[in-house]
Amino acid sequence: MHTPAEELLCRLVADLVGRARVDVDDRFFDLGGDSITAMQLVGRAREAGLVITRRDVFRCQNVAELARTAREVTPSAGAAAGSVGAGAEQAADGVGTAPLTPAMLALEDDGDATGADSLRQTVVVQAPAGAALAQLTAVVQTLLDRHEALRARLAGPVGDRRLEIPAPGQVEAAACVERVAVPSDITAEALASAVSEGKRRAQALLDPAAGVMLRALWFDAGPAVPGRLLLVAHRLVVDAASWRVLVADLAMAWDAVTQGRPVAPAPTGTSFRRWSQLMEEEAQNPARVKELLYWTRVLQGSEPVLSGRASSAHHEVPGPAGTATWTLPAVLTAPLLTDLPRLYSCEVDDVLLTGLALAFARWRRSQGLEEHQPLLLDVEGHGRREITAGVDVSRTVGRFAGFHPVRLDAGPETPVAAALKRVKEQVRSIPDSGIGYGMLRHLNPHTARRLEKLPRPRVVFHHAGRSAAAQVSDWAMTAENATVEDAGAARLPLRYTLGLTAAAQDGADGPQLTITCAWAGDVLAERDVRMLGDAWISALTALAEHAQDPQAGGRTPSDLSLVSLDQSEIDDIAQQLSL
Repeated sequence: MHTPAEELLCRLVADLVGRARVDVDDRFFDLGGDSITAMQLVGRAREAGLVITRRDVFRCQNVAELARTAREVTPSAGAAAGSVGAGAEQAADGVGTAPLTPAMLALEDDGDATGADSLRQTVVVQAPAGAALAQLTAVVQTLLDRHEALRARLAGPVGDRRLEIPAPGQVEAAACVERVAVPSDITAEALASAVSEGKRRAQALLDPAAGVMLRALWFDAGPAVPGRLLLVAHRLVVDAASWRVLVADLAMAWDAVTQGRPVAPAPTGTSFRRWSQLMEEEAQNPARVKELLYWTRVLQGSEPVLSGRASSAHHEVPGPAGTATWTLPAVLTAPLLTDLPRLYSCEVDDVLLTGLALAFARWRRSQGLEEHQPLLLDVEGHGRREITAGVDVSRTVGRFAGFHPVRLDAGPETPVAAALKRVKEQVRSIPDSGIGYGMLRHLNPHTARRLEKLPRPRVVFHHAGRSAAAQVSDWAMTAENATVEDAGAARLPLRYTLGLTAAAQDGADGPQLTITCAWAGDVLAERDVRMLGDAWISALTALAEHAQDPQAGGRTPSDLSLVSLDQSEIDDIAQQLSL
């Protein structure tokens, strides 16, 4: 007999990992969950009336244990350490002046905070047939009133920027929602073209200094045919996790508007304004400042040469980069997302980074470069962590995602099992999953002066997580998202020479992993980058095949907190036990 909490969490987990059924004995990460979907689980549980934390999801061994840690949402739940409840109290907490977060300041560092096309993000969803402009305006008004970051205005001179956030209702949706008529029999190609053109027009109207952070275009195909709703937002106030929250809120708001009832706000946890204040305070915390030694050690030393070309300096002018994409079939993707994380008590990121470290070592050998040298790269994280007790930003809209440097060493000519263990331990050694780097780099003047003098990685890695198969339904993201890319998606920020992205999408045969490389053509040749992509696919294939080995699996030092053993000692004990 399952408890209500167990039944609820089983349903939520099944939905997030694309399973028909999940049992209470199943572990979230064994089913293909990752840090991004863990955050979504926290948010959806809170919406449904249960409070769990991201830390609970990682700590608990199965759904049953997670259900036992959960507590019911109360008006005061999450009020500790700056988190506030829903309603008027939260609305007041989100109004006023807010400091910029490290992720925002990083954009300003690159000279990108206000104008570049690459600073706009978009999403396209199916709008219900028979919708009216007044209804859709009311839906967008709900988003503006509920998420204060969307109402923000970028104020102050460069070097002393801040956000000014007005009260709900002060930013009117009518000023940012536009109707575009399209024929009811429009072809898919013509619709995609119309949405692309609309995106270019809408993004030009965004103006952070004037408080215009969001624009919405409704492509109306008539009363009998579903239309499209294009949302364009400035990257200062959204990230990938924010879009998931906003798309879910669209459906909720539509139901309320069309049924003629008030929109009942689900708890959204800590406001973005309060979060930004907590980040500023935490950057001065002596315990956080101690991380400076770690980050200095990571960034000091020689930087791996990326190319045998005479000029290997950073490219000087941001512009269109070359791009190439590879796809791994479901039969190889599934072991990477589920089997290996279960066998090695690791995360999907650890597996992907192991493949990347092995690929770089092989690529460098093929280039005739110095053979064994650790890979220095920036890793993008979602940034939504519980930096103090009680903070919950799983459903808060804003710019949280940021970067931290990592130095990976898979070892010379290392078998994939040993490489995975090495990389896993290197990732585990990162303090607090890297969230402190941005604080020390941008919010603490003393540590910022130290860090800004050190070399910056030329390579950046982003794991976009796992997304469900596209569905043809109202408020679901549509096929146009594949063709209407983020503005400037093929551009590289000034400081990077090579950008690497991995994303999985569920399909009829299971999830498929896609990797994308974007590079600066003045530094890297397309042929060389394609060799690297091939090497990454080859390494991931070897890892997937290794998952079928009966001897695969094992513990690493970070799994054994009560004893002090190195990897060789752990492997020796495991071998003796298997005899």
